[in-house]
Amino acid sequence: MNELSSSHKGTAVPTSLETSQDPVVTILLKNCHQYRVGFYEYLREILDQKGIRLRLVVGTGLAEDVAKGDTVDLPWAETRRFTTLKVAGKELLWQPGFDLVRESDLIITEQASKQIFNAVLASLPARIGARFAFWGHGNNFQSSIEGTAGDGLKRWMTKRAHWFFSYNELSTRAAVGFGMDLERVTAVMNSTDTEQIRATRAALPADTPERVRQELGLGAGPVGLYLGGVYGHKRPEFLVASAEQIRRLIPDFQMLVIGSGSKANVMEDAAQRHDWFHHVGACYGDEKVALASVASIQLMPGLVGLNIVDAFAMGLPTITTNIDYHSPEIEYLVNGVNGVVTAENATPREFGTAAADLLDNETLLAELSAGAEESGRSLTAENMAQRFADGVVQALL
Repeated sequence: MNELSSSHKGTAVPTSLETSQDPVVTILLKNCHQYRVGFYEYLREILDQKGIRLRLVVGTGLAEDVAKGDTVDLPWAETRRFTTLKVAGKELLWQPGFDLVRESDLIITEQASKQIFNAVLASLPARIGARFAFWGHGNNFQSSIEGTAGDGLKRWMTKRAHWFFSYNELSTRAAVGFGMDLERVTAVMNSTDTEQIRATRAALPADTPERVRQELGLGAGPVGLYLGGVYGHKRPEFLVASAEQIRRLIPDFQMLVIGSGSKANVMEDAAQRHDWFHHVGACYGDEKVALASVASIQLMPGLVGLNIVDAFAMGLPTITTNIDYHSPEIEYLVNGVNGVVTAENATPREFGTAAADLLDNETLLAELSAGAEESGRSLTAENMAQRFADGVVQALL
């Protein structure tokens, strides 16, 4: 008899638990991101040790996600295509999962108002035959630029979920603000597989930075890194203008962009105009870590997301602006400890000047780099998976 079914006899639990079969937990997503692979592998292993079977069902990705170049096929995941449709100018998607509901004790989906199946789950909680949970930000942190059209629906759905897996404590507060009971929220502390990044970084040959500089044609000056998807919320035009300001103040400054997306052309154009601006597209694994070894700081004037966790693992402080549409991972950035936060209305000139000042201040740069290293030590995919698995156990009780 498995761990759950043996330790909670007499409790009202899903059918598979009552019959001593391993409970099934299904995660239904629109795609599989490359940066999530480590987490899924850890989660699958931890749940298996607890006598719980994980079923991961993913779509083929929205066009905007595919453009970033970070969607992958996970051999043991199931693929389930979805249909997109436009309603009143808003893109919605239908990813059917009625059979998954019947075959699962808990089904977890992204907290998204555009996912029609979520509304179905929330409408029929007493009839679907399985508990359902959401995994997400808690609310729309980008509502100031995307609008609030779906917030009412998201609030209604969130309150009806049996459980909520929040990205971090900031997301927990957001979910509670949407009406979710705090006792039914698990903060997973969203992360990438930073332990792998650290291991790769530690194993790099000593001459890696010099080799990368030679291969990319980088000069000997300090390097600013941009790491992540390239799309509007990231403010790519602002980044280019800021890099130009840094170059004016530090004549041998070099800019390295690792990432792709719907506005990658902005980076490509800058690379064509400036021999010190380098855009290498989307890179992952060992190649990404090797390329980043030449950098001193991460420049992220727009939306800060999981890229900050990767930067921490690489010992890079992040400099950003105090805009109101960062993702929940902005909670990890502490001004003056592991990065710098400039004013919301900072101009590219002001942002670039702040970055140049940091690069010129070796003592402060070393302190922030050490702070980034320390801040990232507990942010790992394995720790995230353990928290998520603990939440799954609680949700199944």
